[in-house]
Amino acid sequence: MSETTPPRALTSPAVVTRLLNEAGIRPRRSLGQNFLIDANVLRIIEKAAALSPSDTVIEVGAGLGALTQLLVDRCAKVFALESDRRLLEILEEELGPAQNLVLVEADAARFDFGGLLQGELPGSVKMVANLPYGIAATLLIDCLYKYPWIEEYTVMVQREIAGRLTSEPGVKDYSAATVKVNCLARAKRFAKVSRNSFYPPPRVDSSIVHLERLENPSGLDESFDSIVTAAFGQRRKRLANSLSSARGLSIEKKTVTRALSALGLDPGSRAEQLSPAEFIELSKMLKERG
Repeated sequence: MSETTPPRALTSPAVVTRLLNEAGIRPRRSLGQNFLIDANVLRIIEKAAALSPSDTVIEVGAGLGALTQLLVDRCAKVFALESDRRLLEILEEELGPAQNLVLVEADAARFDFGGLLQGELPGSVKMVANLPYGIAATLLIDCLYKYPWIEEYTVMVQREIAGRLTSEPGVKDYSAATVKVNCLARAKRFAKVSRNSFYPPPRVDSSIVHLERLENPSGLDESFDSIVTAAFGQRRKRLANSLSSARGLSIEKKTVTRALSALGLDPGSRAEQLSPAEFIELSKMLKERG
């Protein structure tokens, strides 16, 4: 496509099927290859992300470029990651001439995002993406831990993951992922997205979630991570039992019960009863008494 050719509507079902057929691509569910065909969803993402002409944006799983096209039109710089070389060739054809777009062939689950900016941090960096279902929660947690310069995330994830990210203590969806994410960011479910907004439609509906990084969170180290993981690994057990029996922690049951009591919590508490802030305080106290 030449620079003078108007861009195609990459959410058009006809355009999506034509591009896939011409490239001989059969979408693979294992790679999360479900392509957006609903322009209304793009408008919701734009509002949720509060996109600005000064923004630098990272997109994971660019696919055929429907969201990429919007980001390129609205933002100063866009880094679009795509692991499928065939899709990357389509992106290069459709959007390659854009001067503010950097296409990256990469598996996001194994990618060092720090290498994108080459040591220079712009004013505002956001991740805006339709995340592949298989890696969504793990990727968000890893990025929140490793890349404090990514200030906001506006991501489309499957409805179940959205429930975990935005859940409250005592609710079924409350999990280790809930605690780890909410210790680092404010998480808000922004909108539901029907499975029929994609081609081919996935088996589940999705949600748009917005995460805003908290300033200077403390106490979040490998020990904290291990404690939260162990706590929810046996969530039906009391914390004193699940943490004292977890491999690699070497924490005695009485140490856990005393720490919970010192924090004003029930010594028989289970993981789902503690808030993210209480997990931080428990982790700190267990380290001091370890």
